[in-house]
Amino acid sequence: MPRNRPRVVLAGKTQRERRKQRAGIRLKDFTISARTRARYEAAVSRILPFLEAQESLADLDGVVCEWIELQWCRGESLGHIADALSGIHFFRPDLKGCLRQGWRMFKSWRQIEAPQRAPPLTWGIVTALIARAVEKADVVFAAIIGLAFHCLLRTGEFLALQYKDLELSSTTGICSLLSSKSGLRTGTEEAVAIRDPLVLNLLRTAQELHQHCPGQRLWPHSAQSFRDRFRSYLSFFRLCHLGMKPYSLRRGGATFLLQERVPLDVILLRGRWKSLAVARIYLQDGLSQIPHLRISKSDAARLSVFSAQCPLTALRPC
Repeated sequence: MPRNRPRVVLAGKTQRERRKQRAGIRLKDFTISARTRARYEAAVSRILPFLEAQESLADLDGVVCEWIELQWCRGESLGHIADALSGIHFFRPDLKGCLRQGWRMFKSWRQIEAPQRAPPLTWGIVTALIARAVEKADVVFAAIIGLAFHCLLRTGEFLALQYKDLELSSTTGICSLLSSKSGLRTGTEEAVAIRDPLVLNLLRTAQELHQHCPGQRLWPHSAQSFRDRFRSYLSFFRLCHLGMKPYSLRRGGATFLLQERVPLDVILLRGRWKSLAVARIYLQDGLSQIPHLRISKSDAARLSVFSAQCPLTALRPC
């Protein structure tokens, strides 16, 4: 989980205080996360035999290009290529600039083959999932679903949330993200405002059930168990064929705000994207997928029955 990577704020006023706070901490350990490093190691280990077979690095770029072409023919994923190229630069910084043709092939691959992105969850599906979870007394799952959609949370972010990260009142709330992806890039702590009454009610109920466990995660089980639970709810509504994933909550929430005519810069701030250009591509791609979400009339009717149990104002922008 993201919290496995320590966050340290060094605010000592004197050299002695700073030296004490930094004891046992290496800057090198903060360059990338442990999970990213493991991905790099796995990818580089697969290309390493090709590189070790060369007597010199004179034709390194050419060897890497041949390897990329081989992976293309084998049906390998583009993400694996990205990890291999990035991993080479991470473990051998002196080779930066030596793989220009390899990166050019990577760019061509990305242009030819569009990635399989998780489709966005719609407002109707999310409210139906929440209603079904409440019906089964699965309040924590309902709260997480609503919070992730409303606050545009990444999967790792909402799975890492603890009860003490939530500050709730009767009308509003704050969700602190202590190890968010964008926060790790900038060295800052991030938070998202909670304004939806339904989400607030669900979170308050979940807090009351776990009032003696402030340090416990909202989802106390594994990430795989959440994916399994998520899929079981989709199966109930016969929606598994749509390919929805937990990340569809973030994509769906952002796309829904765009449909509700929320300004793009407001969505960018709430979703914590680093640039307007990235956010625009992300949102336009999500919006383009909605017309392709085919649901039969009988399944749509079942969704409507459950969705109607939530207020019409639920999850809508204020």
